Amino acid sequence: MDDGQCYYNETIAFFYNRSQKYLAREWNAVSKLVMGLGITVCIFIMLANLLVMVAIYINRRFHFPIYYLMANLAAADFFAGLAYFYLMFNTGPNTRRLTVSTWLLRQGLIDTSLTASVANLLAIAIERHITVFRMQLHTRMSNRRVVVVIVIIWTMSIIMGAIPSVGWNCICAIDTCSNMAPLYSNSYLGFWAIFNLVTFVVMVVLYAHIFMYVRQRTMRMSRHSSGQRRNRDTMMSLLKTVVIVLGAFIVCWTPGLVLLLLDVVCSNCNVLTYEKFFLLLAEFNSAMNPIIYSYRDKEMSVTFKQILCCQRQENVNGTAEGSDRSASSFNHTVLSGAHHNDHSVV
Repeated sequence: MDDGQCYYNETIAFFYNRSQKYLAREWNAVSKLVMGLGITVCIFIMLANLLVMVAIYINRRFHFPIYYLMANLAAADFFAGLAYFYLMFNTGPNTRRLTVSTWLLRQGLIDTSLTASVANLLAIAIERHITVFRMQLHTRMSNRRVVVVIVIIWTMSIIMGAIPSVGWNCICAIDTCSNMAPLYSNSYLGFWAIFNLVTFVVMVVLYAHIFMYVRQRTMRMSRHSSGQRRNRDTMMSLLKTVVIVLGAFIVCWTPGLVLLLLDVVCSNCNVLTYEKFFLLLAEFNSAMNPIIYSYRDKEMSVTFKQILCCQRQENVNGTAEGSDRSASSFNHTVLSGAHHNDHSVV
């Protein structure tokens, strides 16, 4: 039973010992290798997602709400890289040196980055749902509204990441501490895992609804003009890209969230055995989106190459203008959206 006492002045080792979570005392060869690899991955994550943000900024063909949200998703992944970078320098034996507040900061940064990614993916799913059912290639959302959405996303993410630090923890209710996160209460971890898993389900339902609608509408229409076919193919290409991004995110994060739920509801489950593996899987997800964009979007890939070759901005745009239509029909049709208010997507 809890005695009502708070343990803010206790060491991190005190909480880890109560949760029976291993806390290293010194660096060994394996832990040094893991730290080195982790730092390398973090640097790649930050540079790759910075490349995505710069590409969307300098290429006018990407100046649409869907791409602004994708840039914000890249910003969330960039922030995740920073969070993991901080984690790498405060893990292993260094964990013992942390105070209660710095440990909560370490975890809060990761929580904030995940919430920002989930919220961005949900905003993208809603944006695609609206455009498809209004038979448009892009929404008519103003830049001001996109900025408002982005501000809301980050405000909510920061609040979610800060909740344990401002009170929803187990420091004053020691018997409710989690095994995986020894300063977090089981109730918070359960809420956080369920919230994200439910959001995953909502996004899957939205995209399933979109694909069913497009398929049914395509089957009903026997003839299409070349412009309608091009718009449909463009919309489907972009839709498949964001679905691949969502799928990669769900595959990488769902095991870890399920593990958190098992930690809460199953006292006999040995969740600590798999914790580091699932954390590594989640970290790799932040590096996947730039790779997906390079594979799926040829114009994005061309823009990446121009940036890496340090060519001037006008050359980036010039290259995009001169791209082969068959290879980059996806973004060439996107450009036409700037001159037409309405598009039939099927």
